[in-house]
Amino acid sequence: MRLTGQRILVTGGGTGIGLAITHALARRDNRILVAARRREPLDAVAAAYPAVSIATVDLVDESAIRGLVSQAERDLGGITVLINNAGIQFNDRYATDDPDEICAHVDREIGTNLTGLVKLTTLAMPQLRRAAEAAVVNVSSILAYSPKMSAPVYSATKAAVRSFTQALRYQMAAQAPHIAVVEVLPPIVDTPMTEGRGRRKLSPDRVARETVRGIERGRTEIRPGATKLVRWIHRAAPSIVERRLRRL
Repeated sequence: MRLTGQRILVTGGGTGIGLAITHALARRDNRILVAARRREPLDAVAAAYPAVSIATVDLVDESAIRGLVSQAERDLGGITVLINNAGIQFNDRYATDDPDEICAHVDREIGTNLTGLVKLTTLAMPQLRRAAEAAVVNVSSILAYSPKMSAPVYSATKAAVRSFTQALRYQMAAQAPHIAVVEVLPPIVDTPMTEGRGRRKLSPDRVARETVRGIERGRTEIRPGATKLVRWIHRAAPSIVERRLRRL
């Protein structure tokens, strides 16, 4: 699938991987709607790319998701590519932190990373089905292979996104074969979410480049950077990967 002349919705597009993907796609004559929870980063995107539409959306709120899909119809004439990139991570310590605060974090983490992704994909499906060629691109994580100690819920949502993506791919192959379903599994990336954590982080720009290249080459799973090696090691010796990832 050529990522030129497409109508693209990117969630979490104000910072990090989503912003890098937006930069890459905006330079390729695509029409883009960028969604994020905070307005300030979106204003910077709009200033850099006047032709790009923006939307402030909280993916925990189903009515907001429905409004985003309606805006995509108005601004783009319907979506041909949906990039589900938005994500949030809390590093709660379950034995010592306040249980009420953790419960609030659980709702937001699962609502943003998983439930919101599934609902947006579902509500965007009529637009994707109208297109001659379309794609759903879900950004999961290297942690879909094995969780890290500091982020149990985040890790669980990424494993769930991987499972949902695989099952959705099976459905589209049978019911709507013109809709490709792609999973991107980045390693630790240098974004605001990982500030102060981890070493040897991959740049968002590299993730964006590998994502665009992978989609255009028809890949269903894109593993930027170290994720390629981790996948093979995990198959041969899972315990090695588990010891490494738990410390991220």
